[in-house]
Amino acid sequence: MIPQHLINPEGYRTVEVKAESVEKLKSERAIVHYISTPDLDRVRDIMNPKGMKDEDFSKAPSVWYNHNYKYDPNALPIARSLWRKKKDEGVLTKTEFATTEFADDVYLLHDGGFINTWSIGFRPSYDKNGNIKEGSIRYDEGKNITTWDEWYLLEYSSAPLPANIEALDVVKELQGMNFKSEITKQMVSESAFKIEVTKALESFQSELKKIKELEDLIKAISNDEIISDLEKAEKRILELENEVQLLKQPIKKSLEVLDGKSLLNEMKRNIIRDTTSK
Repeated sequence: MIPQHLINPEGYRTVEVKAESVEKLKSERAIVHYISTPDLDRVRDIMNPKGMKDEDFSKAPSVWYNHNYKYDPNALPIARSLWRKKKDEGVLTKTEFATTEFADDVYLLHDGGFINTWSIGFRPSYDKNGNIKEGSIRYDEGKNITTWDEWYLLEYSSAPLPANIEALDVVKELQGMNFKSEITKQMVSESAFKIEVTKALESFQSELKKIKELEDLIKAISNDEIISDLEKAEKRILELENEVQLLKQPIKKSLEVLDGKSLLNEMKRNIIRDTTSK
């Protein structure tokens, strides 16, 4: 059951932190790690660990995967937080993993060092009038940095398996692990498939560059409002478009071979689309 304080919390925000220092307690199926540090994060937030308030969280210290309770009303926590300590280096916590198949897999990934990132969900501190409490936030306009000196921890989540895993040997190691959950197996398959698509496209770098140049040229000719010979321009555009199609054919065939892999069609199309668009 999703804790009440996570249902439509006002001012909900997330911050991701890489937990470099991790103590693994295998006999307890637990790890001790930081869920927040006073470092500048990607969205230019700084969390003051001494300002963390966890009164609501302590009532239901559930730990999730990728904040999935926000997307799935039937989501289950993967772990529970046994304690939190406010230290100068950050908020240190001990996380004990559940025994469900998916929780087992996430624990295995953390234990193996394949996931070492956590994300906190928090809200600002409000005064009795419902306004953000004075002095709880500092904003440096020049540096565009927000420092949270007082904030309420709502939950924390294991961050997803990185979608940009590019080391083929790492993926092969993941594929050889004994995962129990179909969700995790699909995550690893997606990562492996994305690498195959990326490597296939890398072999066509010169063709892709030429296609981009030709498409830019077609666009330039099409947008030229002072073309003196329209018929000649149209003929040239047709020639360029045919050249683009010829360049695309081997790339298309290569991707069709990948598309024949045993992954779900919709997922394959999404991965190919996202990878080729970059």
